[in-house]
Amino acid sequence: MNYSQEFENISDLIHNASVGIHFVNSDGIIIYANSTELEMLGYTEGEYIGHHTSEFQLEDHILCDMMTRLGQQETLKNYPAKVKAKQGVKYVLFNSTAYFKDEKFVHTRCFAADIYKPVYDAFVSHSEYFK
Repeated sequence: MNYSQEFENISDLIHNASVGIHFVNSDGIIIYANSTELEMLGYTEGEYIGHHTSEFQLEDHILCDMMTRLGQQETLKNYPAKVKAKQGVKYVLFNSTAYFKDEKFVHTRCFAADIYKPVYDAFVSHSEYFK
């Protein structure tokens, strides 16, 4: 397999993964979202990509905490959050790291799993992020 084919396979994997994947730049702008994330939230690319993530995060303090941690090169594991979907609220678990180049924050690498509210509530009550 040559480099071009390998890159195409990786791109296809990311775009069609079974979990939501998105990248947010250092200014908080969503610069990529895969088809699963767009479908999960009910948005088109134009309604989501290029917008500030604060338009979709329902709790400002959660967004601030997540971006601060990522900016300090922490890894987020099963971070529960409420997200504004086109048709209401979605409860998600975020797993994320940040990509740095030359010690500068470039963008997040975030995986989002859709969960039910009782699962979200259990994660919130036991999460290290809320203590």
